[in-house]
Amino acid sequence: MFFKRLRYCLVAPLAAIFPQLLSIAFVPDEWKRATIVPVHKKGSVKEISTYRPISVTCVTCKLFERVIVDKIRHHLTVNNIIHPAQHDFTRGRSTCTNLQESFNDWKLYFHDKQQVAIAYIDFSKAFDVVSHKKLFVGLFSCGIRGVLLSWLQQLFTGRTHCTKVGAGLSEDVDLLSGVIKGSVIGPLWPLFIDKLVNKKGPS
Repeated sequence: MFFKRLRYCLVAPLAAIFPQLLSIAFVPDEWKRATIVPVHKKGSVKEISTYRPISVTCVTCKLFERVIVDKIRHHLTVNNIIHPAQHDFTRGRSTCTNLQESFNDWKLYFHDKQQVAIAYIDFSKAFDVVSHKKLFVGLFSCGIRGVLLSWLQQLFTGRTHCTKVGAGLSEDVDLLSGVIKGSVIGPLWPLFIDKLVNKKGPS
């Protein structure tokens, strides 16, 4: 709400600060801290599985991340780096379009009286174990290098998070792997799994 109401006052100083931070690949420590708040979804309030962790991060950092993500997405689209079968991290596509495309393929096989094997892979837990080193190698192989890659490395390095339940706050814990939950840069994750359908993807 603060940034929306004062956007005309803040746009100029932010436009001056962001390029400076990128030019020296610097990320303020406050941008690297996240507070995780468990939000109840449904079911028993006594079961941990019925809660969804929401990661609260710095809004200023999110604004800068959005600029970075838009540039990366443009780079990947113009250079045809992301495989056409990838529906995440691409504009105009989602899990719905993925299901529609898959269902259409299955119907064609059924119409031609052919067999089809369907394998489902659950990546829900994989977000937490993404190797940062491998992610950086993947970004480099996709042409994301120089100060931008250095800035992304700084964003993932030295990150901490804590958990807040009511008024209680846990101690800070280092984030050693996984994508940054609650951030705009999180969608970089598809670059890590694009190799499943794209031999030219990151290794």
